[in-house]
Amino acid sequence: MKPARIVLSRKAGFDLQAVSHALNGLPAQTVARPGRWGNPFTIAAVMAETGLERDAAQAEAVARHARWLAGEIEANRPRPSQAEIRTALSGKNLACWCRSGTPCHVQTLLALAND
Repeated sequence: MKPARIVLSRKAGFDLQAVSHALNGLPAQTVARPGRWGNPFTIAAVMAETGLERDAAQAEAVARHARWLAGEIEANRPRPSQAEIRTALSGKNLACWCRSGTPCHVQTLLALAND
């Protein structure tokens, strides 16, 4: 099965692993902030810096995350290596708080972990 993106939920009874296994039988890993895999570029910070509206700032934050992982820009924490990403995230569904249908750094991590 191909790993996929899952949107985290605060609804009572939400079980990430149950949702993940029902989706495609794979285990899930949260990659949201404040954890190691969360995007260090926040929507709020991009909005404040650039004056962009929320949706455009979210897309920019996701683009910055990809550029950071590629070594093109720096962030406020150490960048994980490709090997670390593969070891930790390969073969897992990845979960974040970004709304379905919007840009999310999960897509970058899925591509790097499962290329």
